[in-house]
Amino acid sequence: MKFCCPNPPEPPCGEDDGRRFFAQFAVQSSPPSGSELPMLVYFQEGEQIRLEQDSQIILPPGYLYLINYLFLAIPEADGYMQIIPKINNSLRLLYASYAPAGSVGRNATASGSFTTNEALTQEAALSFHLTYPPTVRNIDISGAISVTPVIKI
Repeated sequence: MKFCCPNPPEPPCGEDDGRRFFAQFAVQSSPPSGSELPMLVYFQEGEQIRLEQDSQIILPPGYLYLINYLFLAIPEADGYMQIIPKINNSLRLLYASYAPAGSVGRNATASGSFTTNEALTQEAALSFHLTYPPTVRNIDISGAISVTPVIKI
C-alpha cells in the first residue's frame, strides 16, 4: 500500500522510508498530587518515540506531533483532578483538563488532544502533571496517551 500525500509536507509514515513510528503509553497508578504521572509503554511502532524515567515521553526532532490523552480517576465525592501536559518541564495550561467528580458518583474523566511543534529542532520531553485538592486523600487513575507524528517539518 502506498500513501498519496501532497508535497509538501512529506507524510511521516510512508512505506519503506524508515519514518514509520508512533506510540501509546498507559497509566495505572495512585500518585500524589503535584506529581508527574508514571507511564508504561502500551505499544510502540519504531524506537524513535521513547519513555524515559517512567514519566517522560521523548519526542524526536523534526516533526509536528498529535498528542491525545484520556484519563479516568476515582477521587473523593465532590473532589476533582486536573491534568496539565508539560513540554520541556513547562506547564502548558492551554492543553490542560479539569475534571470534577459528582457529589454522588466519584468518577472523573479528563481528556485532551493537541498538536505541538516543540520538537522542531531538538528532541522534546512530554509529561503529564496531576493535581487534586487536599480533601482528596488518594486517587486511583488509569488512562492512555497516544503520540503520532503528523508531518515532517
